[in-house]
Amino acid sequence: MKSSLPLAITGFALIAVTYGLARFSWGLMLPAVNHDIPLSASQAGTIAASSFAAYCIAVVGASPLSSRYGSRLSAIITALCAAAGLLLMAMATSPALLGVGVFIAGLSPGLASPSLADAVSLRVAEHRQPQVNTLINAGTSAGIILSVPILFFMPGGWRAACVVFALIALACLPLIVRDLPAEKRSHVRNGARLLTPAIKRLAVIAFISGFASAAWWSFGPQILQQQLHVGSKMTSMLWLTGGGAGILGVFTGPLINRLGLNVVYRVALFFMVITLLILTFSHGFNDGLYIAVSLAGVGYITLSGVLLVSGAAINPDAAATNVGIAFFMLAAGQAVGALIFGSLYASMGTALSLSLYAAIGTVLLFFAPPARHD
Repeated sequence: MKSSLPLAITGFALIAVTYGLARFSWGLMLPAVNHDIPLSASQAGTIAASSFAAYCIAVVGASPLSSRYGSRLSAIITALCAAAGLLLMAMATSPALLGVGVFIAGLSPGLASPSLADAVSLRVAEHRQPQVNTLINAGTSAGIILSVPILFFMPGGWRAACVVFALIALACLPLIVRDLPAEKRSHVRNGARLLTPAIKRLAVIAFISGFASAAWWSFGPQILQQQLHVGSKMTSMLWLTGGGAGILGVFTGPLINRLGLNVVYRVALFFMVITLLILTFSHGFNDGLYIAVSLAGVGYITLSGVLLVSGAAINPDAAATNVGIAFFMLAAGQAVGALIFGSLYASMGTALSLSLYAAIGTVLLFFAPPARHD
């Protein structure tokens, strides 16, 4: 593990920048952005959708980019996309320029995970790969933790925060050059092998996992404020609590080695279901909300870590491709789940909508992702 530690730290930092700062911080800064650059509901929705579209485009392109040019160059492009997008956001004076910045920044997380999974499969012994991959994956929580104080307490507001985020992204570049492999992975000759039963099962489970998680990650703050009447500052504190709890995802790899992938997967799903049930039966602010957001944070980061480990283990020679498929389907599930939850939320109310999504998560407990090639 000692020789792989620099790679793990660099990957952790890059994931913190791309997911925590370049992607998930957008929702937190939106109210302040809307004060400086007035956005209609359709414009805000279009900008949010552009981030998702960029993520999906990048996930699809990450594997061939890493395979052809090496994970080092792919990671360099990742950091540059994050920095360029954040700087454009900081300088934006119109919704159009803001949308371009969000789109470019949104490319970075889609490029990051497959590229780093490929680097780990090249440089880290197979029995250590789950620990390293899940340590890197937990960087999302570190980015969320970092984004909250910078956004809310930094002089200069959200624009200054975007500049700081961009500088952090650029600071990753020397680490990437030092720690990530430059060698190229040989191409997978038989493309049909990418559509094995194991990959198909992983893709379906990732999609449904993303679908079920959308209730919290897309509507959690809105539910807290509109239905439970939690103030905006307390909502931010709860969001920070969830991000802080997610850092426990660094233990996903060791837990998989000790308990098995299926056990850890089901525990993570159970945490997400409990979150939705606590929200369902809450009537205003209560201490149970701290439990709910904590379980949401650690459950989601652990679950995404399980999907990452499963994708990399199915075929280590195509780690970037498999992880890309898993994370693409996870994001696609979140997009579809958010769309449907929004309609249910408006027509059926909070309790029934949350209960339905909790039921979907419960059903998923009976299906497990593959641990190796089938």
